[in-house]
Amino acid sequence: MSHDHFPLHDVASAPDARQAFDQAEQAFGMVPNLIRKMASAPPLAEGYLALNGLLQQTSFSPVEQGVLLLTVSRYHECDYCMAAHSMTGRMTGVPDAVIAALREDRPIDDPKLEALRRFTRAMIEHRGWVDEATQQAFLDAGYNPPQMLEVILAIAMKTLSNYTNHIAGTPVDEPMAGERWTAPESPQEHPHE
Repeated sequence: MSHDHFPLHDVASAPDARQAFDQAEQAFGMVPNLIRKMASAPPLAEGYLALNGLLQQTSFSPVEQGVLLLTVSRYHECDYCMAAHSMTGRMTGVPDAVIAALREDRPIDDPKLEALRRFTRAMIEHRGWVDEATQQAFLDAGYNPPQMLEVILAIAMKTLSNYTNHIAGTPVDEPMAGERWTAPESPQEHPHE
């Protein structure tokens, strides 16, 4: 499918998205290409930004939020979001070794962060039908039941952006160019491209 259906908007080409542009500028100090693409449907951009703000209000630390966002983006193979959250993760204190593990889809050495990664991935893979053992491992690592629901918030937020980037072909913003990531190829990858 052509990505031409989803231009990189600005306020002139998408005046209904002014609120989203202003929110993004305030949150990120710039209007990322993701929001410019989402501006074709301003409620999507506003919804994404609202969920982003709500995620920051959860009980997860900035490092744990970075793990959540990278785990979901890695599972969905979102090149744009892997670059974005690698960069912002470093800025919020996610250790380089944790970012590398998430980018390579391998276990994290920190047991608590690994439990968060495993639970998040299980939630996506099994569409919320997570087995008792996986739930218990999450709780045994020091998390609590309400945090299972907060994981769902992160998955929802990232699904909005990951799917947008897939269909819209969002180019990586210049500030995150050094964090570029490309999903590994496999025979079953992206059957409709």
